[in-house]
This record gives sequence, C-alpha cells and structure tokens, in this order.
Amino acid sequence: MRTRTNGESGFSLIEALVATAVLVIAIIIALTVYDAARKSFKKGENATVQQEEVRIAYDRLTADLRMLGFNANPDGSTARPDEQLEVALDHAIIFRGDFDAEDPGRVNDHEGALAGGAFSVVSTGNDEVVGYVLGKPGPSGPTGPDTITFSADVDDQPRDGNVTAVTVNNVVLNPTNPPYTLYKISLNNNVGTCCSGDFIVRTPIVENVRNLTFQYFDATSVAPIAAPGSTELAAVKTTRAGVTRFNVSLVGMTKDPDMNVVDASDTAAPKYRKFELRGDVVPRNMRMKGMQDLDSDSVPPSKPATPTLLAGHCGGLIVSWALNPSGDGVTQYRVNYGPSAGTVAGTRSTVGPPLFLDGLTPNATTYVSIQAQDAAGNISIKSNEANTVVTNLNTPSAPAGASATNNQIGAVHLTWTPVTTNTASVPAADPIAPAIRELAGYRIYCGDTSGVAASGSPKITESQARAPASPPYDDTNVVNCHPYYYRVTAVDMCGTESAPTSAFSGQSTTTVAPQAPTNVQAFRIAAGQSSVTWSAVDHDVANNAITIKAYDVYRSGVMLKTDPSSSAVFPSSPIGTATGLSYDDYAVPAMTALQTIWYRVVAKDECVNYSAPSNLAEPLCPFSGTVVFNTPTNGGVVAGPVTVTVSVVGGTDTYTGITITYTHATTGLTRTFTSSTTGTTWTDNAWLAMPAGPYTVTATVTNSGGCSSTTSIQVNGGSVVGCCLSIYPMATTQVTCAAGPPKDCKQVSYSIGNDRCLTKVSLTGMTVTWTDNSGNKPRWETAKFNGSAIASNAAGIWTETYAGNPEVGTATKSNFSSPAPTVPYATPMNGTNTTVVTYVFDKDTKQGSKKNTFSTNQFVFILLDALDQPSSLTTTCNLPSLTVE
Repeated sequence: MRTRTNGESGFSLIEALVATAVLVIAIIIALTVYDAARKSFKKGENATVQQEEVRIAYDRLTADLRMLGFNANPDGSTARPDEQLEVALDHAIIFRGDFDAEDPGRVNDHEGALAGGAFSVVSTGNDEVVGYVLGKPGPSGPTGPDTITFSADVDDQPRDGNVTAVTVNNVVLNPTNPPYTLYKISLNNNVGTCCSGDFIVRTPIVENVRNLTFQYFDATSVAPIAAPGSTELAAVKTTRAGVTRFNVSLVGMTKDPDMNVVDASDTAAPKYRKFELRGDVVPRNMRMKGMQDLDSDSVPPSKPATPTLLAGHCGGLIVSWALNPSGDGVTQYRVNYGPSAGTVAGTRSTVGPPLFLDGLTPNATTYVSIQAQDAAGNISIKSNEANTVVTNLNTPSAPAGASATNNQIGAVHLTWTPVTTNTASVPAADPIAPAIRELAGYRIYCGDTSGVAASGSPKITESQARAPASPPYDDTNVVNCHPYYYRVTAVDMCGTESAPTSAFSGQSTTTVAPQAPTNVQAFRIAAGQSSVTWSAVDHDVANNAITIKAYDVYRSGVMLKTDPSSSAVFPSSPIGTATGLSYDDYAVPAMTALQTIWYRVVAKDECVNYSAPSNLAEPLCPFSGTVVFNTPTNGGVVAGPVTVTVSVVGGTDTYTGITITYTHATTGLTRTFTSSTTGTTWTDNAWLAMPAGPYTVTATVTNSGGCSSTTSIQVNGGSVVGCCLSIYPMATTQVTCAAGPPKDCKQVSYSIGNDRCLTKVSLTGMTVTWTDNSGNKPRWETAKFNGSAIASNAAGIWTETYAGNPEVGTATKSNFSSPAPTVPYATPMNGTNTTVVTYVFDKDTKQGSKKNTFSTNQFVFILLDALDQPSSLTTTCNLPSLTVE
C-alpha cells in the first residue's frame, strides 16, 4: 500500500467523493427551501389577488345597494306599480334606482321612451332594475337550477301601469356546491325581448365565490326578519317596503385547495382558503318618494266598456264602444290590439268611436281592448277584451269611364275614373260606407280582340298600377299601330277583384323607323338547316322606347367563302318573318366546302316602318338554343349590387360555361364574370353598376363542341336612381299617434319599406314640412327610425323654419352620419320587414278635429354595395302627403 509522503498535497478520492456528496445535499436543501418559498409566495399572491377582486365586487354591490330607491318615484304617484325593492331573497336581490341621474350622456337615454302612459314621470329605465345573483359559468352563459320570478311594469313603451311577470332563469338560490360566479343582472331596454331570455342582461362581476347572503331589517327589528321573497302578495310587498337596513356577506375562495387551512366550520374536503366581507348597508332613499301636487288630478277614468268589433273590410275592423260617463273628463281613447289574448302589438288613439283599425292580418283573430285618458294624462285600466276574425266581405266597385288615347309613340295612354266605393255598405256601422278603405290598385287585362277577358294573368297588376297614384297609366309594352283591347278591374289589399270595365281599344302610332337589330348570329345545325338569332330592338332611331314583335330574315345567294361579305347579294323579299328573336331556316341550299351564305335581319312595326338591315352573320358552327338575359331587363335602370342571370332556352347542347362582360360607354370594360359550370343558367351576384352611365352587358355561352353564342343588353347605371321606398300599407294616408299620454300626438309614426332597390339604402338626409292646423305650434325635436332617434334638436343639427298663418314648419337635415339608419331590400313588403318612421315634436300635432298635415316627407339615401359600404349611387324619395289620424 502506498502512503502519502510529506511532500504530497490535494484530496484523496475518498475525500473528493465526500465533498461532492456534501455539496449535492446542500444544493438539494437550497432548492427545497426555494421551492417551498416560491409555492408559499405564489399561494399568497393568488390569495391576495382573489381577495382584492372580491373586495372590488363587494364595493360595487354595496354601492349599488345604497342607491336603492333613489328617485324611483319622483312624482309621488300612488298608482305606480313598481317597487323600489323588487326581490328580497336570502342569496339574491333585485332592486331599482335612478343610477344614471348624474350622467349627462345617459340621464334620458331610455327613460323618455319608457315614460308616459299612466305616468308623466318615469325616471328608472329597464337597465336600472338591477340585481345580484349567483350562478355557475357555462360555455353559453350562466347555469343554475333555480328561477326568480317577479312582477314589474317593464314591457311597454310607453309604460301602461300594468305589471308583467319577469323570469330570471339559471341562478343558484341554495349555494352548497361552490365555487360560483357573482353576476349583476339588469333588464333590456328593448321591450320586444320581454320578459325572459335575452331580456335578462347578465354581467359577471367576480369568480370563485363561495357564498352571497343578505339579511333584512325593518325599522324596529334587532334580529333579521325573514327574507320577504318576490311574490306580489300585499303582505309581502308591505314587508319589502318596510326594509330599512341590509347586512351583506360576500365570501370568496381561492381557486386551488390549500391543505394547510384549518377551519372547524368547514367539514368539506378539500379545503380552500376563504375570506369574507360583511357589513351593513343603509339605503337612505328607501321608502322615499316625491310629493304629489295636491291640486292635480290623479284619478284615472273608469274602466271603458267592452268594444264591439265589426269585420267586413280587408285587413281592418270597425271598433265601437260606449263612451265613458262625462264626469270622467275623457279627452281621448287608446285602442289596443294584438294577435292573442293579453298581447298588445299596437295602439291607436282617437277622440271616440267608431274607429277603423286597419293594417291587421286578414283571416286571423285580433284581440282589442280600450283605455280612456283624461286631460291630466291619467289613463284607465283596460276594458275587457273582444276578439273576432278579420274577414273581407266587400268587393270594390268597377272602374268607370275607361278610355285610351292613341297619339303616343310606343305607349297607349289609359285612363278611368278612380274607384272610391265598394259594391255594398258592409259593415253597415261603418260611418263612411260604402267608401272603400283598402284599395290596393288596379289590374289591366290586354288582348288583340274586343273579346278580351278579365281573367288569367293581367298584363298590369295592382303592384304597378298602385292606388292612389293611378289612373292614368301608360301601357308601354306595345307594338306601334297594333290595335289593343283592354279591361280594367279594381283590387283591394286582400286580392278581391271588382267587375271589369267594358272592353275599350287603343294603339300607339309613329312614323319613326326602328333601330337595326344587333348581335345577329347564325349557326349551322345540320345539312340544309341553319338557325339565326339576334337581340331585341327596343328603341327607334330617335331613341324613343318601342316594342318590336316582327323581324324579316334575309338569306344571301350562295357565294365563295373567299369573297368579302360586302359582296353578298340578298333578294328583295325575306325568306321568312319571326315574332321572336330567332329563326330556323330549313331550306339552306346545297353548298360545297368552298361555298357559304350570309344572313341579315330587319325589324318592323305595324305602321309599317322598317329598320335598316342588321349586321351580316355566316353559319359556321353548330349551336342550338337561344341565350337570353333573365335579369336585368334590357333598357332598364340598375343601381347598386345587381343580380345578372343568363339562360339558354330551347337548346339541346351541353353548355360548358359562360363569360359575361360589362362595358361602360366611356370607361370601357369594368368587369368580366366567367363560369365553367355546366348547365343552362348562370348568375353573377357581384356586379356593382359603377360608375353611373350606359352599359353594354354581353353574355357568351360555349357548348361542348367549342361553339359559342352571344347576346347583349343595354342598361343604364344611375347615380341617382328612382325612389326605393314605399309607404306600407300602400294606401296609407295617415300618421299614427305613436306615444301615449301625456305626449299623445307629440310623436306620430308610419311605416316604410324598400321594395324597389336590390340593395340596402342608408339615410343621408331628410326634409319634413307640415301645416299646423292644430294651432298648437309644435316645434320639431327629432326623427326616429324603429324607435332610435337619428339626432336631437338640442344638438342644433336640424335646420328649422316656421312662417305663415296657419303656420307652416319645415325641418331639414342633410348630414346624417351616426347613426345612419338603413332600410334593407324586401319584397313583398309586410309588417315584419318594414321600418317605422316617427316624427317627434314638443307639442301635440292635433287638437280635437284639427289635425296637422305633412305635405313633404322627403328622404335622401345612398345605396350600399354588397359589403354594406356606401356607393356613389343616391336616391331621393318624396312620399305622399300624410295627415295625423
């Protein structure tokens, strides 16, 4: 064995191993201490964050609770059904207060709309009915096994004093399985969502809540009283109203369990670190309300009599009822109607019976009730409801005095006496019977003989010859010098048609030649057979719109293919005449491979005027069928996103694709659409007719043999298109008082729809002119679209003028930017796809029988493209004059 000598130094192997082991142990101990410190810090940090979040939530809850009852009853009305404390449960609470009273941007954002009806002042909107509840978070919203139901007047605009059951689902009222999320709830200002589901707006406040507890104290109790709950029993409501103090406990918990927690009161495992915030809250405004004016009339009229409903008119009922006693001081009545018992879908105001209630759904049951209003704005409870099926028992009278003028080019001018009556006085109680209330328009039947029948499909429908705009009416789809025979009927909005007029004749006339046919093409079909096609001629050489239904087809003599087409020789007589846009030639002469023939076409009317010959076409390639544009119409005006549909009709080939080109008269080619889809019909939905001006739209269809056929149409892209809007229903002549007392006819409404433009239109300006027949001198405030105000007069953004006696007022705005209401394209119009326009004034627009008239109702719109972006296309709509109902 070797031993260390005096001159040697360093560690032996054993010493090195021992030193390394000691170092490793020291490192392990250090890492263990560090990890324990890190975990302790992380646990403490998580607990601190969660505790702070719970504290913020507790402060928010108690701050809202202290506002309970603030300004909730500012006029001291004893009839207001709403409570300051709506729901008082052990683990949930719902209450109301004027939370945005000091917010200048929101103080009247919805309370103005909810006010009125039975009350002149309503300061708390639906979103100021707030509550705090527990729930389990879920992927599509909170979940929970329990439901809270309470009653409040929150489903009417304006409020009517009748409460409705509000249901709050998916809450936890027995918190035994934490953790939970604390939610703040409120109600939706959109009463159309009432009274559950989306009507309940939920905002998560804090997660990882173990418990939420409320204790209630009245003015004399030392110990908490039993939670009053949410029922509407008088004793329960009295108990809720007597609460003066709350004790609120909010218990939070850590997200992760903590095995070091010692809590003898918690037997559950695993244990979580918990922290409770508890304190008393005294809402100083609880039980406080405004002082009533002792001199004011706060007694509503008595309950009106049950109405009598008389059917017989299309989409309308005659509503009658017995007047209230004179001592009630009734100044007007509200007629409520809806599709089911207890449902109010609309309201009309009137000074007394009878009332024609129009705009209803034919052949459906309508429920009607009456409310009476006095001069102080007090409104009675609803009468008993009556209901009946809306039926049409009337037939319009036949038009009279029908005749035609024969001196126009390309059109027959038709006229008749407007229909104003039905054939009978049904129902007899209608005070204006037999006057027609629901005329939709006229149907015009056309034929080539005096025996034309008023049956089948009319040439012109009531959607074209609308009431009250027609008569007269110009029938433009006529051949010059061709005699036409007509019969006219009147039609109501249910489609009931009158007896027809006697047949009368008319024709257009001209000495101007048609334009030459274009796009003439010829196709080799088989030996001895060719097919010739062309585009329709729709204008004469003076550019008057005309209709051509006769074309002469000429075939040249046989000639060499090497000879120029200009050397083709045509006979003086055509080989045939076509009434459509194609001609099949079954007598093609025999030719060698070096020979060919040419075709040309001439248009003619019945006067007789002939066009110049068309271009020449040589039959080289086989192609069967005719390429036609389904939409748009040749010569039509287009605007915005335009749907272009092309088909091949009458063909037997396999068609392998299409190319559509859009060529502007000055800009040139603006778009090319190509589809390689096999079929017979193709659609391009993405053409935006910009810039404005004339376009040639050309479609070329190719068949499987590689041969193609082309057709073209001319359309005009307008920068200012015709009016897109119509009043709905079309025969409307009145605006309806839209807001209840005390506003009454300060707000008047009617409906419009966009049934003519193929795209949305966005409002950029409007002008309203009215004659003040009421003598109240109302001043313009704003306009609303579907209840949303475009802009308020207080902002100084409407231009107004007032002059004359009676006073004529005008309100104009030409710079709408935000919000900019849109009216989508929808046809046919109905009660669900139209837009309600409301004019808002500071005073009533009628006084007794003196009613204001709106002579100008002008809207300026810009059309939106396929991406809902503004285009360069604008339109101005001047709607008919309207009178307050």
